[in-house]
Amino acid sequence: MYSEGVFQFYFMNMPQPVILIQQEKHQLYYKECNKAAQQFFDKMEDKIIIKEENQLFYTLCEKAIATKEPIQYQYIQLFQPDRHAYEVTFTPLFNQATAPSHVLVMAQEIHYKKTQEESTRLLDAFLENTVDAILIADCDEKVLTVNGAFEKLFQWRKEEVIGKRRQEMNIVSKKEEQENLKLIEELKNGKTLSPYETVRYTKSGESVCVSVSCSPIYDYQNQLVAYSVIYRDITAIKKLELELIKSKQWYKSLFTNHHHAVCMLNLDGTILNINSAFLETLQLSASDVLHKNYRDIAKRLGACNYKRWNVYEEISYSTELTFRRSQHSIQHVYITTIPVKVNNQTVGAYAILHDITPQKEAEEQLAYTLKELENIKYALDESASVMIINASGTITYVNDMYVQYSGYEKEDLVGKYYRDAGLNHDHHELLETIKSGKVWRGQLEMGTKHHQSYWVSKTIVPLKDIDGNINHYVSIHNDITEQKALENKLHFEATHDSLTGLPNRAMLLKELNKVIEKGQQKSDEFFALLFLDCDNFKQINDEYGHHIGDEFLKAYTKRLKSCVRKGDRIYRLGGDEFIIILNVTNGREIEQIARRIHVSLQQSWNVRGYCLRTTTTIGVSIYPEDGESAASLLKNADDALYKGKREGKNNYILYQT
Repeated sequence: MYSEGVFQFYFMNMPQPVILIQQEKHQLYYKECNKAAQQFFDKMEDKIIIKEENQLFYTLCEKAIATKEPIQYQYIQLFQPDRHAYEVTFTPLFNQATAPSHVLVMAQEIHYKKTQEESTRLLDAFLENTVDAILIADCDEKVLTVNGAFEKLFQWRKEEVIGKRRQEMNIVSKKEEQENLKLIEELKNGKTLSPYETVRYTKSGESVCVSVSCSPIYDYQNQLVAYSVIYRDITAIKKLELELIKSKQWYKSLFTNHHHAVCMLNLDGTILNINSAFLETLQLSASDVLHKNYRDIAKRLGACNYKRWNVYEEISYSTELTFRRSQHSIQHVYITTIPVKVNNQTVGAYAILHDITPQKEAEEQLAYTLKELENIKYALDESASVMIINASGTITYVNDMYVQYSGYEKEDLVGKYYRDAGLNHDHHELLETIKSGKVWRGQLEMGTKHHQSYWVSKTIVPLKDIDGNINHYVSIHNDITEQKALENKLHFEATHDSLTGLPNRAMLLKELNKVIEKGQQKSDEFFALLFLDCDNFKQINDEYGHHIGDEFLKAYTKRLKSCVRKGDRIYRLGGDEFIIILNVTNGREIEQIARRIHVSLQQSWNVRGYCLRTTTTIGVSIYPEDGESAASLLKNADDALYKGKREGKNNYILYQT
């Protein structure tokens, strides 16, 4: 049962932190704490414990109250030297009704357990992560544990060997067992054992070459309680040693059968031995070479830089020599000298000669080709804009002319994906052509950094690697903006009326044929062709002059445009004749538009201060009932027009057969 006096008497001066928790109306409060706990919990009397902020602490207090039993919990944060470890006991205190009303929380520092746990974790980590097989046995030869590397090397599972005597595993052969037991006894007696190499056996009886290290294990009282055996697999090393023995035998044949020229020299530079490739490479006989000094042979072969060939280097040494046998016979060789040492003393050298004449000639040809390419690149850079893009679409190069025309800086482009650098062309035919490895040529509209458009004549060339795979695309283009503008101007002038700006007869026939072609592909296509003629235009020209007549035609065109809808097209055939193609769906709609145009064109005109009055006669033909060709539609609309003229002008007439 809780009493404040009891708490002050028993717990206030204890070195361990002690806290008293009170439960009231299903809520926990900090009630009291001793001096040791105040360093962790300041001013907590009658303070409500927030469950969400102290989830674990709150839960343990509730559990102690619910079970009416003390609960222990260990706070251990491993491998954090600045954090203490505690074992905390939550003890419920009972009131007179035997129901817990308080919880006494007492913390006991357990640093030794933290140290012990850290040591155990480190040892476990070492055992399981080392590549060496480890066995630990007690002084009675019973296996305490083995690691994963042991299981893998010797094929014994841990559960099979723990508690088993080491000798029962037959890792050591019967022949060596006595000697092995003797070594173990020496180890138990405190003698230090040096690592040694031997053979051990797996569960299936296979032999393994290992390096063995044994170490004693002492308890806290320095008493021997166990020992460890570390087995390092050296099978690969042993195989390598055998291979080295073989290689010594093979080396004898290397000298003789090497495809490069090889000779052996003593410290005086005298050639002691040669292989057949040496004679073949230098085109000499054995008598020309054996027991001759290498300097004399170098002079005979016309070597101009043989002094760089030094056989007395302490380390391997390489250089190139050029033999000029005659004015037209040049041979390039690459020579490597390797010192021969006996008892760490240089006694001679091997010289290996490799004829690199073809390589040198190729290098000269490459240098010539690179110079040609450099000149071509210079000429290209001075005459065209060039961009190089890799196979993944990243820009790797732009020249100065490209920068000049595009307005971008090089850093804006190089390293960027081409679509992110303003080259957002969805040109299907272009992409398909270059991806197939073919060259594409054509004209494209480009955009500068400042969103100004310009036209270029572009050539894109795919570049392939030695395997035939495309790795880059070279884009070369020239600015044709002025040329394109001239072409557009000429095309406009060729297809449009210079006075009104309307499409002319040539454009009419081209576009009318397109509309008819579209109608032939769609069974429900329907449109009307209106043929307009200004009834008294000649009178305006005669009375007011051609300049007023021209201004009238401009105003006439403007009024026509105001009468038609978006999608309808107006054309001037010449003089006072106009054509309108109406996109309509029925005859009633045709009559409504024709009537609107007819009424609008009867209104007076104010041209340069003159009030002009004129009328218009309109002939109408309908596709497909009045014709399925441009010629028949125009003829029938013209016939309807002149029927309207004969009937008094200033009307609109639908063609009738």
